[in-house]
Amino acid sequence: MQSTDKWSCGITKIMDTFSGKWRLNLFWIIAKNEGIGFNQLRNQVPEITNMMLVRSLDTLLSERFISKSLSGNKAPFHSEYYLTNKSKELLPLLLKLNEWENHSN
Repeated sequence: MQSTDKWSCGITKIMDTFSGKWRLNLFWIIAKNEGIGFNQLRNQVPEITNMMLVRSLDTLLSERFISKSLSGNKAPFHSEYYLTNKSKELLPLLLKLNEWENHSN
């Protein structure tokens, strides 16, 4: 599903963002472990490649679903990922969808 300039609703845009193979999984992990580092994410999803992890995080960052904090005095810096306020508003809706699906079977 791809949103376009001619027809795009909010649901389509959200689905496009989370349609990547790893993005929703990473979102859930970050929601459960705010302040999680890159390597910790990598360990939680052992099947993901570093490139796909970077791309997925970049998408979530660019769409402002997560934020990134850097710490350390010199490179390599330590990255930590957090939900944004936008995501914190979306999270209850996603949890409700998850609950609905679990009860509809």
